[in-house]
Amino acid sequence: MKQPIQLPLQLHVESQSFIDAMYGVLSGKGWFSLPKYMLSGMTGACFRLSMGHRLEADSVSTYNWMAEHFVAADLIGIQASQDAGFHFAPTFPLYRQQAVVDIKRCLDQGTGAVAWKDRFVIVNGYDEEKQLFYYADGQPDIHQEWPFEQFGQNLSPYWYYQIYEHHSPMDLLQVIKESFLQAAYRAEVHDPMLPESDYSCGLKCYDMMMDVFRSGAYDAPGAYETLSSYAAAKRDASHYAQEACSYWPALEPVAAHYIQLAEIYNRMLTLPLDTQPLPAGPLQQLLDLLQEAKQAETAAIQAIRLLLRETATNRSHNIGLR
Repeated sequence: MKQPIQLPLQLHVESQSFIDAMYGVLSGKGWFSLPKYMLSGMTGACFRLSMGHRLEADSVSTYNWMAEHFVAADLIGIQASQDAGFHFAPTFPLYRQQAVVDIKRCLDQGTGAVAWKDRFVIVNGYDEEKQLFYYADGQPDIHQEWPFEQFGQNLSPYWYYQIYEHHSPMDLLQVIKESFLQAAYRAEVHDPMLPESDYSCGLKCYDMMMDVFRSGAYDAPGAYETLSSYAAAKRDASHYAQEACSYWPALEPVAAHYIQLAEIYNRMLTLPLDTQPLPAGPLQQLLDLLQEAKQAETAAIQAIRLLLRETATNRSHNIGLR
C-alpha cells in the first residue's frame, strides 16, 4: 500500500482571501519567494471590491472564482487547472471522483492544491488506505482529515479546486504594470456573474455602503467581516504599491493613495460595526470614512490610468484584457 503523503504546507490567515491558500502552496513549492502582499498585488486579488447589498459575510467570497483565479495564476506565470460546480448537481459524484484523482496526482508531484471547504484551504496530503486528504485551514493542526467521499460536500452549495502544474519565470516589471491595469478594471467594471440588483462592485460599493448603513438594512456581523476582509486587502495593496515603487518609481503617487486608503479602512475597524443600528455618532464617522475611502481609491485609479494611459487607451473596450 502506498505510504501517506503529508507535505509541510501551512496556511496563515492574513490576506483573508484565496491568496492565503495560494501563497501557502506556491511558496512551499518554491515558485513564489516574495512576501504574500506581493502575490496579492501581482495577481490583482487585493484590488477586487465586491459585496452584497446586505453586506452578508459570505458575499466577500462571492465572485467568479474560475475567471479570477485563472487570471491570478496566469499573471505570475503559473499553469493551473481548476474546476468548480454545485454539489447538488446529479453529475457531482463524477466530478468529485475526477477531483480526487487530479489532487492526488498533484500531491504525488510534491505540490499542494487549493480547495473550497466553506473557505479556501490547502490540500497538503492524502492517505490512500484511509481514503482521505489532509488539509490546512489556518488552525494549529496543519494536517486535518478530509475523507475523499466528503470532498465538495460543504455547507455552502459550491465545490472548487485549483492545482498548479508548471511555472514560467516572468518579467517582474511587466507583471506589476499589468496588475495595476487589473486594479483599474476591477474598480470600474461590474462582475458579470453578479446580479447588479443584489451586488455592487468596484468604486460603486462605496455609495452602496453609505446608503445601506444609513438605512440600517444590513447584516451587522457580516458588515464587520466584510470591512475586515477588505481592510486586509487594502493593507496588501498599500504594501504592494510601496514595494512596487522600488521596481517602478513612477508609481509613487499611486502608492500614496493606497497608503491613505489602508489607513482609512483601519480607522473604520475601530467603530462598533457589529452594532445595529449604529449610534448617530459612529454612523456619521463611518459615512465620512467611506466618503474619504471612495475619494482615495478613485484618486488611485485616476493616477494609474494617467501612468498607463497608452495601454489603457489601447484597451478602451476592456481594460482588463491582456
